[in-house]
Amino acid sequence: MNGFIPWYRFKKRNKRQGRLHMFIFWTLIPWGLMIPLRLIYGHRMLHRNRLPKTGGALVVCNHQSMFDGMIGGIMLNERGARPFARKTLKSDSRLLGWFISKYETIFVDLEDPGPSSLKEAVKELRDDGVVMLFPEGKRCTEGPVQPLQPGVWLLIRRGGAPIVPMAVDGVLDVMPPGSGLKFKGRVSIILGEPIPPAKLIEMGRDDALSHLRLVMDDLRMELRRDLRARSNGRWPTKGTGDQSLRDLEKGLDSQSIPNGA
Repeated sequence: MNGFIPWYRFKKRNKRQGRLHMFIFWTLIPWGLMIPLRLIYGHRMLHRNRLPKTGGALVVCNHQSMFDGMIGGIMLNERGARPFARKTLKSDSRLLGWFISKYETIFVDLEDPGPSSLKEAVKELRDDGVVMLFPEGKRCTEGPVQPLQPGVWLLIRRGGAPIVPMAVDGVLDVMPPGSGLKFKGRVSIILGEPIPPAKLIEMGRDDALSHLRLVMDDLRMELRRDLRARSNGRWPTKGTGDQSLRDLEKGLDSQSIPNGA
């Protein structure tokens, strides 16, 4: 549970918010959430040190449930990352809308996305901020990481910031589709190595998005093996998520993941 920076240093990481705001929403609340996450779900954050300490960063993560945004925000706590979220979240619950707005969320209208949200994200990246994005465009409840939406390509080309892949796993046991929070399962999150934007731009859009998708799925599978080892094979629940994207592309059946250490 280490890695949370002192509240008085947050002002240096966010030019728009005061220290009290950063202390409450980016230190006090994450600390309060980390305790039950660790005790109930054995939550682990792997390779947090891969997030650049300074400068802009575009963090792209797979999306399995409503749980992802919370643990992703905690993972990126040190930089006060701005998340993307669907605009209708604000109308789903007035309290939820108020709460996520405190994290300077960039809201997207899924029915009519428009360029405004992407422009706001590009500006944030150029201003040395961190943006967290779920580029699959919707929650994926089975199988490997789904194809990435083309909007992320604009952020890669115009943001000028390194792309940091991130993955979550186990959350489908914690918050299954159409269900509330369950007090069972194991969940973890992992950061990959930053990728220079020039490397992806050189590949071209289609190859770059395919490569990024593959890297994200490799991280997901790394997490799945770790979770299985730590839970003696119980979690995550066996299913289509055991098939990696690499195996899928090769036309292979799901590879067996060890049940335990």
